[in-house]
Amino acid sequence: MKVGFTTTDNVFINDHFGWAKKIAIYDVTESGFDFIELREFEAEEDEIEKIEKKIAKLRDLKIIFVESIGGTAAAKVVSSGIHPVKSKPDDKIVNVLENLKGVLSTNPPPWLKKIMMKDKMANIV
Repeated sequence: MKVGFTTTDNVFINDHFGWAKKIAIYDVTESGFDFIELREFEAEEDEIEKIEKKIAKLRDLKIIFVESIGGTAAAKVVSSGIHPVKSKPDDKIVNVLENLKGVLSTNPPPWLKKIMMKDKMANIV
């Protein structure tokens, strides 16, 4: 499944969703993870338009890890089918990826099982 990380340095999850100019994209499976790309975003004047444009470029993600996210943006992200997850201070992307890989291969929580099932169904069609 594809996941994203708001980051300023490609090491830490250290940016606010709405302000993020870079989102690192990875593919994560039970057996590992691979960096796919770094998606970059232009600064936008209009707050609502900025969020909608960002979400449009992230629709292929299942989860996005953020340092923080506003309520309106979180609601829009969720309604687009992406699950936002607030990280802990100083979370490293690689550590979260290792943890996610481990959770996928053991007993994922219900919200993650639901995402995994949707992802499997989308790949079957």
